[in-house]
Amino acid sequence: MNIAIVLPYLKAGGTERQASYIANYLSEAGHNVIVFCIEKNDIMQKEFDVPVKYLHSKNSTLKILINVNLLGKSLKKFRADIVISRAWSTNTITTAAAMRLGIPSVIFLSGSIDLSGHTFFKKKIHQYFVNKATHIISVSHKAKENCIKWLKTDGDKISVVHNGIDVYKITEYSEETELLPKVLLKNQTVNIVFVGRLIHRKGLDILLNSISEIIKNGRKLHLTVIGDGDKKQEYFTQIKLLDIAENVTFVGEQKNPFPFMSKADIFVLPSRSEGFPNVLLEAMALSIPVIAANCETGPSEILNDENGLLAVPGSVSSFVEKIEQLIMDHQLRIEMGAKGKETVINGFQLRNQLTCIEETVNNAYNNFD
Repeated sequence: MNIAIVLPYLKAGGTERQASYIANYLSEAGHNVIVFCIEKNDIMQKEFDVPVKYLHSKNSTLKILINVNLLGKSLKKFRADIVISRAWSTNTITTAAAMRLGIPSVIFLSGSIDLSGHTFFKKKIHQYFVNKATHIISVSHKAKENCIKWLKTDGDKISVVHNGIDVYKITEYSEETELLPKVLLKNQTVNIVFVGRLIHRKGLDILLNSISEIIKNGRKLHLTVIGDGDKKQEYFTQIKLLDIAENVTFVGEQKNPFPFMSKADIFVLPSRSEGFPNVLLEAMALSIPVIAANCETGPSEILNDENGLLAVPGSVSSFVEKIEQLIMDHQLRIEMGAKGKETVINGFQLRNQLTCIEETVNNAYNNFD
């Protein structure tokens, strides 16, 4: 089967990493797979063992019609039998292009859907194209519920397949420690790591305020920030105002963040919203004790206070409490890290999830009218 996977770009993020797993697995299973990206950003291209083609456009609402046309031509040239969208921002153009060519489409819900602030017209556009997809894969149960609530989607049309993790590969990547900054190789402070895009939704500002309060309480710690984004300069300013510049290191976007993560004593995910956070599972796979905001979708389907801690979303005091709890109890960190890795091994093995995805894609193709 000729399978096309559509992405907005190939930045160093969880969506792109999961897409590489899917593309490579489907190729190994004997399918002819290609990846189409709207924008030319190829940081993660080497993770794909299949051809990657760029439409050389912009992943913008204003470019929807242009992108539908570009994608449609590319799919036709490839002679795609089915097309998969692995990102919310490409779902509309993927479904529209598939409808134009008369081929099935499978789209992913990789985040929480909340259309409360959208116009009536925009809600109808989302509702129309999401419901025109042949099948939908949701990365969390709550995201599925929200799709039914906001888009009136038939629940039978939505399968829940959580993100999966290749524990062996992540462990192997984590051993490439040659380029780590010296501060992460020291043991006299508690090392905390944040991984994510530097955007409002990921909540780094909440974590920085929490770090400031913990330092005021006399704790010694260091925060490593892995990622880049449009809020970077604002966070630099915030760090200066909080007078914690000596306690925070920005290392930018990393194709391989795992060596940095492996040196962490605590991993913190302070997001205001999530789908099903890939990076949380990756930290747990490295036996790092984790703290995550209990946002509407994602973390609560993974953590249970034994394998990781849930903090109140947006609450600095809650994050301070949880981080200090782990700082003060070394044995708890060890036990929680071990239980976290056990959770990933028992419930989120990549191979199992990829098998489910392939079965879903095959069913969508075979049952397409």
